[in-house]
Amino acid sequence: MESNMDSSHVLPVNINPEDFGILPDTGYNLILPVRKMIAACKGKSAEINFQPGQYNFHHQPEEEVSIAFNLQECSDLTINGNGAELICHGYVMPFRIERSNNIEIKGFSIDWERPYITQGRIAECTADHVDIEIDRIQYPYVIQNGRFFGTGQDWGNPRPLSDCYHDAYDAETQEIPSQIRDNPFNLGPDCEVCEISDKIVSFKTSPRWMAPKGTYVALNHGRYIVKGIDIVESRNVSIRNMTLYHVLSGGVVASRTENLNIDGLRIIPNASKGRVFSGVADGIHFIHCKGDIIVENVEMAGHGDDFLNIHGRNSVMIEKIDSHTVKVIRADCWGINDEVWVVRQDDVQRKEILKVVAIERMPATHPLAKSETQLNNGINLGWGLSTNKEGEWIVSFAGPIPDDVVEGDVFENKTWNPDLFILRNCRILRKHRARGVLVTVPGQVVIENNYFATAGAAILFEGDTLHWYESGGVEDVLIQNNIFDNCLSSGASTQERWQWGGGIITITPSHQPQGTEDEPYHRNIRIVNNKFDTYDQPLVRARSVRGLVFSKNTIAKSTKFKPFAFQKESFWLDGCREVTISENIYPNGYHTTVCSNHMKSCDMDIDNIADA
Repeated sequence: MESNMDSSHVLPVNINPEDFGILPDTGYNLILPVRKMIAACKGKSAEINFQPGQYNFHHQPEEEVSIAFNLQECSDLTINGNGAELICHGYVMPFRIERSNNIEIKGFSIDWERPYITQGRIAECTADHVDIEIDRIQYPYVIQNGRFFGTGQDWGNPRPLSDCYHDAYDAETQEIPSQIRDNPFNLGPDCEVCEISDKIVSFKTSPRWMAPKGTYVALNHGRYIVKGIDIVESRNVSIRNMTLYHVLSGGVVASRTENLNIDGLRIIPNASKGRVFSGVADGIHFIHCKGDIIVENVEMAGHGDDFLNIHGRNSVMIEKIDSHTVKVIRADCWGINDEVWVVRQDDVQRKEILKVVAIERMPATHPLAKSETQLNNGINLGWGLSTNKEGEWIVSFAGPIPDDVVEGDVFENKTWNPDLFILRNCRILRKHRARGVLVTVPGQVVIENNYFATAGAAILFEGDTLHWYESGGVEDVLIQNNIFDNCLSSGASTQERWQWGGGIITITPSHQPQGTEDEPYHRNIRIVNNKFDTYDQPLVRARSVRGLVFSKNTIAKSTKFKPFAFQKESFWLDGCREVTISENIYPNGYHTTVCSNHMKSCDMDIDNIADA
């Protein structure tokens, strides 16, 4: 299966960084020289080749965020690091690619001298306090008014702890321990602390988990701070052979971009510095991208959220102004001439298509349009909705809005969706929190030859019209020849803890089927020729799918973890149609069952299953 990436180019001009004073291992701040070099590439096909070595980028105090490589309206540009190390200090975005075409970035590693995570190790954990040993040279901090704040060069104000994450890692394996999930020590910005030696900080708290001595702890100083590689409104972008040891938010984030190729990316801890963490938020995040999106040979460990999330975005109607005009929230991914589907909340089906002819941003007045951003000590901790943006939009369409569309119904962008998404030959390890791959796009999806060993669900299909508003129903998914190695080690132990997933493959759109005649939200998900090594029962948890196939898979029983899942069946089905479960190989002693709701017997074709 081949990509449609456009490889045509003009013979490039070679740009020498030394001509702009950009030399390795000087320790100088290279923000301004790199900007001059990028400006010299405008209007021409160019290739920049760095020498190996270290290059430093410091936050400029007059800027909210300083961008190291700011590629705006560039074309036919290749930047080859040749093993160069980019070391960032403070609020720095390593790469931003905006309104650019035919861009290739390769051969760099990216790290922070002082990450926005403080690493420590458990010295003592009791019912009323947690003592953490911290290397103050690597992770400088101050205690102000009995509270813990990280400090760093070019940070500006000291940063408090965030109110989430603070992951734990096993002392030996450096994996997320089973069932630990988020913030097992109940730490946050208001936690009382005191120093009990020059190495140990005592946090007054009531931990949920009595961690063994030596357990690693990653204390976060923010969530969605600054993206690592941000790609916006561009075309034909390749990220190759890059290593992200640390980024302040998502590793690679792309929106309204056509044709993307990520090959040979590693988002991993910097072992040479003794770290167990890498970045802060999602590893890879695609929002309203189209064309061919190809992700291959990627490894992720130690990151702060899901490995990869690819989706559109639903815009919620908060007011119908006239027959052609509405007020919505989350229309920041729309543009003039984009087509959108009308989706009603009662059945969540894509129906009428409307074309956008005018769009205007307005101040936020509706509660849903306001970010849930938290401030502490004047610092934005970055907690908020998926866009973390405030605002409403007045949108006008070429055609009339159906009369029965009401407040709370949504519009889904039809224009900006991939034709093809491939995830191939990737390694998604238990050394990062949360889930593996989240997919909600209507184009062709192929997930093949990957290794999953995730703390949460390996693959998650959502489709949300109630909170994050990430669209939309899938229509053509093939999951084949993957290895699922004891995934779901911190999955759902109760129905109230559903967020990390109820099955190794979890399909849980927000739409709740009400009867046996409801038309499902997702379509055509085929899970074939995979190997599942599992310590527990749940293989698949599926809601509202038509055309679900689980066939020719091999299931092996493991004793790696103690079973705990609240889902006791191998297959839990709700409101699904045309389900086939056949020709799978189950181990001796593995009691395989199916639970079905809002379904008829004719909706299922199942063999070799007890209690089907």
